Amino acid sequence: MEKVKSKIEGNTLIVERSFSAPRELVFEAFSTPAHLETWWGPAGWATEIRTFEFEPGGTWHYKMTCVDKEQGDYYGMESWGKSTFLEIDPHRKIVYTDAFSDADGHINPELPVMTITNEFVDIPNGTLLISRSEFTDNESLQRVVEMGAVEGFSSQLERLDAIISR
Repeated sequence: MEKVKSKIEGNTLIVERSFSAPRELVFEAFSTPAHLETWWGPAGWATEIRTFEFEPGGTWHYKMTCVDKEQGDYYGMESWGKSTFLEIDPHRKIVYTDAFSDADGHINPELPVMTITNEFVDIPNGTLLISRSEFTDNESLQRVVEMGAVEGFSSQLERLDAIISR
């Protein structure tokens, strides 16, 4: 199975990853809190979901905590995120805004906000996830890439693959 492919087109980061699992199962992993908590976040991080309203206009507020002592200074660190769902096409597409926030759900104005479109496409023997993260400008995109976004997302997709692929 191929690993993650990523590229930048304009102000958009595109990440693709195939899974040996049916499209419905991959979609469910992205749309169910109990599933998300098992794999969301990079390796060595645990996720706790505070709010998850899976409908257009609904919010998703979560905390990731580094639980891996091998990650040095990151150990014990918390990272909060808040998303608002914009569009949901069951088993095909999820569109949402994604932002860094605090524990109360206030968006951090110092960090970029992105609009993410996740598409779930049938391929032979599985599903192709195409994730597009669109930024307001190239500087915001570069900042998130420099923060390790591609590596972090790749790591969490590896965690997902270990759970759902046959």
